[in-house]
Amino acid sequence: MAQSDSKTLSGKTGTGKVMTRDELRACMKQQETLAARKTELETRQTKINDERAGIQKETDAIKAEQAAFSARKGEVEQLNAKMTAFSAKVKDLQERRDTFEASGRGGPNAERERRKLEKEAAEIKKEEGELNAERDKIAAGGDQAVAALNARVDAQQQVAQSWNDRNKQLAKDQQTYEDDRIGWIDNCGNRRYKEDDEKAIKAGK
Repeated sequence: MAQSDSKTLSGKTGTGKVMTRDELRACMKQQETLAARKTELETRQTKINDERAGIQKETDAIKAEQAAFSARKGEVEQLNAKMTAFSAKVKDLQERRDTFEASGRGGPNAERERRKLEKEAAEIKKEEGELNAERDKIAAGGDQAVAALNARVDAQQQVAQSWNDRNKQLAKDQQTYEDDRIGWIDNCGNRRYKEDDEKAIKAGK
């Protein structure tokens, strides 16, 4: 009889007095519940881990896009510098043309200077077209792209916050489970029971 009363639900050496059939039944039910909780927690942990990888991937993509916008900002600054220099060049040419026209000069030398001014004007006209094309290229879809990136950042922050909240809750639930598991070991797992009672419970008695 002693041998039949030595088993424990934890499989370790038993302590305390032998459980009654009702105590054993309750402890076996708790064991099943703990097993189900463990499976559920493991499933949640796997999902959390998978989501974390996806969140990190999106974060990296956003950072790359933000870096591209930073580069575009540098391009804008360079274009502005070109525009400033271009405006100074246009002003200088206009002043020299006005001075030439006001002088009323004629002759071969004056004609050569006129052609020189006209050549400069043609070059400036070409440069103006190139600068406008560069400006249009930089500006193309700029506002829409910025708005789309901002919306993407906002959405990512919400996803990350949701993940953080669920991860914290999972940690709490895991700690609660661990506390309950330890409590079960103390109250049930390491207590001896009668094998006949176990057989009867499994038989529905």
